[in-house]
Amino acid sequence: MTYRLESFGTLRLLDAAGGVVAFPEKGLLTLCYLLDQADSECPRATLARFLWDSDDNPDIMANLRKTISRVQARQAELGVEFVTFSATGARINRDAFVADRSELGMLSRADPLEALRKIVALLRQDFLADLADQSASTRQWVRSERNRHVALLVDTLKQALPESRSRADVGLIKEAALRIFRDAPDDESIRHILLETYEAEGHLENARQLFESRKRDLQNSLDIGLDLQALKEVRKVFEAGRAPALPVAPSLESSILLKAPPLPRLVLLPPAEPGPAPMLSEALIEDVTIGLCALNSVSVIAPYTAAQIARNADRAAMIMRHSISYVLDTRLTSGGGTPSLFVQLVYAANDEVIWADRFSLEKYDLIGQRREIARRIARELTGQIRQNESVRGAFENNPAAYHSYLLGFRDMKRLSLPDTRRARKAFREALQHSAHFSPALAGIAHTFLVEWLLTARGDGELLRLAEDHANQAIVADPSLASGFRQLGVAKLYLNDLDESVVALKVAEELSPHYADGIASYADTLVHASRPADGLAKIERAVSLNPLSPADYLWTEAGANFALSRYVEALDAIGRMEDRTPADRLSAACWAMLGDVKNARLYMRKARETHPDFDVDRWLSLVPFKEAWQKEQYREALRKAGF
Repeated sequence: MTYRLESFGTLRLLDAAGGVVAFPEKGLLTLCYLLDQADSECPRATLARFLWDSDDNPDIMANLRKTISRVQARQAELGVEFVTFSATGARINRDAFVADRSELGMLSRADPLEALRKIVALLRQDFLADLADQSASTRQWVRSERNRHVALLVDTLKQALPESRSRADVGLIKEAALRIFRDAPDDESIRHILLETYEAEGHLENARQLFESRKRDLQNSLDIGLDLQALKEVRKVFEAGRAPALPVAPSLESSILLKAPPLPRLVLLPPAEPGPAPMLSEALIEDVTIGLCALNSVSVIAPYTAAQIARNADRAAMIMRHSISYVLDTRLTSGGGTPSLFVQLVYAANDEVIWADRFSLEKYDLIGQRREIARRIARELTGQIRQNESVRGAFENNPAAYHSYLLGFRDMKRLSLPDTRRARKAFREALQHSAHFSPALAGIAHTFLVEWLLTARGDGELLRLAEDHANQAIVADPSLASGFRQLGVAKLYLNDLDESVVALKVAEELSPHYADGIASYADTLVHASRPADGLAKIERAVSLNPLSPADYLWTEAGANFALSRYVEALDAIGRMEDRTPADRLSAACWAMLGDVKNARLYMRKARETHPDFDVDRWLSLVPFKEAWQKEQYREALRKAGF
């Protein structure tokens, strides 16, 4: 008897007659997971971590033994062995069943329309749609698989487009595009396909209603109590200046052609540290690179060039010169005495961390699982890039604006007035190329906020300009976190702490790995008199961006100061490359520690930079939700001699 494992929609096992066969759910999930393991044995510890999460459940091996017992008992009743368990691992028996998931790997390249028909039929229901109450590892794997399935659907749709001729073909193309549109509604190429297919069917009004419905959903999702009236006014200005798009209607007798946008470029940088471990990790990175080269959804820089970029003193300039969109940065760590490889996928345009993970480099672990780790990294990269590209069209569609933006972003990494104003000039040049370029609008907002901080004059006009440009950035592209981040920071210094927290929470939800956004959220929490929460957030930001910029460390120091952890605050300041902006805080910390000599030293240094600084005036401008925090800072500054 041939059994079938179905995983799209409800996870279930069927017999030859199509009847549902009772089987432990964890056992079915194990079968589904082991399909990725080729023909190798999956270690028991790996399987247990996947099913139960080791950090949250110390009894995972006991749980695994119970599950194995139930699975073996049920297999004995059925008289078939779907999975074989040894003392060290598990291996599936592929001859004992067929799986709908496996059909994705057997799509016919010779007949792209038939391949598209099969994948559309499978993806009418989400992968493991009804699976509930699973571990974080399982949920992450499911999300990754769904992203991979959509990426495969996109690639198959591209191949099928030139072959479409009949009305049935157009209907199939439309169904595939609608499925992608559900997950990537802002993908302009998919919207273009939908317009053409609806018009070919004579139902163009249906396309308009579909896009309007999505627009209303998006507007409703933005109803978060921010200054929406201001957003509406800005939107009117923006929409008045936009020329309407005029889609070209295809004929049914001809192919529906789509001009594919340039593929995003990805570079995988090997670790720079010397020693034997990098040799293993570099081999692992090469495995990932080779795997990604087989895809047509991303362009991968060759390992030799990647190594040259990794060793270059001005890596950012090299990345810009080669038009690289994504960087997989790798770093060796040895926490707890165990070597590991830390990887983070960074969007080069704004240093946004999209995804990060850590992999063990213990010799026995890496040798045994190197291929599996490579497959996992490649799968994650493919899914994360595909998901990220759906909301990043502004960058690729405006190369001149993008280049100016990168120049401004580079200058913003240094906390000085000349660099800040130079960055603003570059961002404004970007807007000359594209007036609605959201990242540049958010960048200008950021320059006004930094200038407000550095000048310490309490210039309200700078804050109003920052708020206005942040609102414009949100209107130009509400899918990007950067606009919400800058709005949240502006609201902070305008003393609208509750709105600041809300805006930064939205930024984190839009981009949960955006280290800079999380760092700004941490700063607001400190000012909202929640320094412990702020410290936890900034530690999260540092974990995503370990070579932290100065403002991260400034926030970390401020959180520790508010918690009366003055030594820790000074330690954070000491890690700043340029400590000058934190001289006032250094003086305050030394004063609270009773070290008058150092307090006076840093007080004088701060006075040299800002000779007209006044404690009471400054504290009247700095937002603190609760009075104790302001009084703590006042006491420290007075003790330091201000």
